[in-house]
Amino acid sequence: MLKNFSKIKLSLNTKAVWSLTGAIGMVDIIGLNVVGMKFVPHDYLMDVFAVVVLLIICAIYKYIRPGQRIAEMAHMGAVFLSFSAVTATACYLAATLHRPLIDDYLVAADHALGLDWLASYSWITGHPVLYIVLYFAYASIIAQILFLLVYLNFRGRCGRAWEIIWLFMVSSLLCTAFSAMWPAVGAFGYYHVEMDRGYVQVFKGLYDGTLRVIGDSRVQGIIQFPSFHMALGIMMIYVTRGMRILFPTFLVLNTLLIISTPAVGGHHYADLWGGALLALVTILIVRKFFATGLIPDADKIASM
Repeated sequence: MLKNFSKIKLSLNTKAVWSLTGAIGMVDIIGLNVVGMKFVPHDYLMDVFAVVVLLIICAIYKYIRPGQRIAEMAHMGAVFLSFSAVTATACYLAATLHRPLIDDYLVAADHALGLDWLASYSWITGHPVLYIVLYFAYASIIAQILFLLVYLNFRGRCGRAWEIIWLFMVSSLLCTAFSAMWPAVGAFGYYHVEMDRGYVQVFKGLYDGTLRVIGDSRVQGIIQFPSFHMALGIMMIYVTRGMRILFPTFLVLNTLLIISTPAVGGHHYADLWGGALLALVTILIVRKFFATGLIPDADKIASM
C-alpha cells in the first residue's frame, strides 16, 4: 500500500485544476479581509466533508484497488464541489464592489428588440402547467452536470467528462469577472417581482453593504449578467455532441431551460445574449486548452 502511494505522480491536469481552485480560494481570503466581511463555514461543512470523502475514494481506487473510472469520477466530483464553493464566495465579494448597476441598459436593449419581459413573465406564470415544466427544466442544470460526470466516466469517456469540468471552471471565472464589472439586480429586482426570492435579497444585501456574513445560510447564485444558466445550457448540449441518445435528449431539455431563463430565473433577455457569448468564448478557450495538451483529449481517459 505504502509502495503504491510512494509512486504518486500528479498529472498536469490535476495540478492545473487544484492550483486554480487554490488561487481563487486565496483571493477569497484576501477579499474577505479587505472588505471586512465575516466568513462562517456553516453552509460549506457538508461540501468539505463530501470533498474529503471523494478524495479518499479517488486515492483508494487510484493507488490501492485500481479502478480508473471510479477514481476519475470521485476526483471530478471533488473538483466540482471545491471550485463551486470558492467561486460562489468570489461572486459574493464581487457584489460588494458596488459598481453601477446596468439593468437600465439591459432593459433598453430588450425594448430595442421589441422584447417585453413583464408581458412574457405574466403570460408564462398565467399557464401553470407550462411554468412547472419550465421550472423543472431550469432547476435541472446541476443534475445534468452530475449525471454526465457519472455516465461519461462509467462509459470510459473520462476525458469528455473533464471537458465538462473545465467548461464549468472557465465559464464560472469569466461570469464572475463580468458580474464584478457590470453587476445587475436582474428582472425580478428591477421590476419588483418576486422580491422574496433568496438570491434577490442576498444580492441587495451584499450590494448595499447590509449583508456582512458569508456562509451562515445557503449560498445563492446571484449573477444575472451574463446568464450562467444560459451558458451552461448551451455547453451541456455541446458536450453531448456525437452521442446518439443523449444529444437529442439534452437538446430538448436545454432548449426548455433556455426558454425558462427569463421567467423562472428572473433574467432580462439581454442576459441571455450575454450567456450565449459566454458559452461561445468558454468553448473556444477550452478547445484551445485541449489542442495544446494542457488538459487531456476530450475523448480519452485523463490519468490523475
